[in-house]
Amino acid sequence: MTNSLDNLPPEMKARLAQIMAGQQQQQAVAPEQQAAPQPQAPAAPPKPPSLMDHQIAARHEIAAARQEIAELKAALGVQGQVVEAVGNAVGQLYEMFLGQSQATTYSSEFEAAAPSNVDDY
Repeated sequence: MTNSLDNLPPEMKARLAQIMAGQQQQQAVAPEQQAAPQPQAPAAPPKPPSLMDHQIAARHEIAAARQEIAELKAALGVQGQVVEAVGNAVGQLYEMFLGQSQATTYSSEFEAAAPSNVDDY
């Protein structure tokens, strides 16, 4: 204690020592309290979506579906082009190996044949 405190009566010195010790304990506890997370009030329950919210969500879903449909149409168009190109390539190979300009088919032979009385169909 300092010199000014030496002149005080013993009861006052004890009381001041007690107050000083209490302040030091509060200072030591204060950082621990600051480090501990403060309990937060429970969050308010979410409000139910309004009709406008549902309508906006539906519009977004419709736009996404239209985008997906457009992508599928584009992919289908490309697939059709690939199938057509492969068919043309096969036709060219067929003509190259057989050397015929006109291909005979089963349907042309069927048309030329006389109808059968034995077949049901």
